[in-house]
Amino acid sequence: MFSIAEIFYLVFSQLAVGGFVTMLLIPKGLVGANFYRLMGGIYLLVSGLARCANLYLKEQPITFSTFFGFWQDTEAILVIGFVLLIFAYTLSWWFKSSIFTDILFFLGILCGSVWIFFSAFAYFEVIQFPGGKFLLIFQFLVASLLLGTVHTGMWFGHWYLVTPELPVHYLRRFNTALLCTLFIIISLFCINMFFRSQAEDVVPFNFHYQLIFWMRLGIGFGGTLLLYFISWDCLRPKSVAKDEVGATRAATGFLFIAIITAFLGEFCSRYLFLSMRFIF
Repeated sequence: MFSIAEIFYLVFSQLAVGGFVTMLLIPKGLVGANFYRLMGGIYLLVSGLARCANLYLKEQPITFSTFFGFWQDTEAILVIGFVLLIFAYTLSWWFKSSIFTDILFFLGILCGSVWIFFSAFAYFEVIQFPGGKFLLIFQFLVASLLLGTVHTGMWFGHWYLVTPELPVHYLRRFNTALLCTLFIIISLFCINMFFRSQAEDVVPFNFHYQLIFWMRLGIGFGGTLLLYFISWDCLRPKSVAKDEVGATRAATGFLFIAIITAFLGEFCSRYLFLSMRFIF
């Protein structure tokens, strides 16, 4: 039987890595160092919370010594490595070493991506259909980008209040990335449901699972897709021409709501996956 901490660990690890990776959508130098310090601090906190959940799952006390000293497997090494890289990356923004900051950034992306890859390994025996292992890894990676896009995009949208002259098309990038990742996630869901319809001895849907399933579809997919279209409407050239500041504020507000819908959708997905032993 799984625990809520297991879902927490999976979703928060994907949020930390995806949020850090999607900072690639912002050209370096477009915003000041304070933005990168803020984002580094946020994803350092999120990855730290994921590490605490990881320790809890391993039945270890959550202390400073076990946080950095309990290297029980490859996944734990990757978690600690990612945390240390994010910490060093954030700290580097207080120094004038652009090359060192870039190296830490790309090392963090590499370490985080491998971390998500390895986090799927523990569930390979759960998968009930051919090719499911590949689909699970791919889903974890795309889910990371989905969560990261709405989160980093929302914080970047707030930076238009700090620097109103920022070009709007950079915020549109995040909205486009949201649509692309959501489309891939929905496509993977349809593929997995097709395999489920062909599989035997699957866990049946009871009322409880049906409720979580429809939350996954209605809020995770439907709600996030609706918020994409609303944000897209706010960022249209016609809307921006009328009131650029108001348009970016409105789009940022809807991206904030999209954080909730995307997060809840992925939480429901992991709950169904761990409960029913099938990818949703």
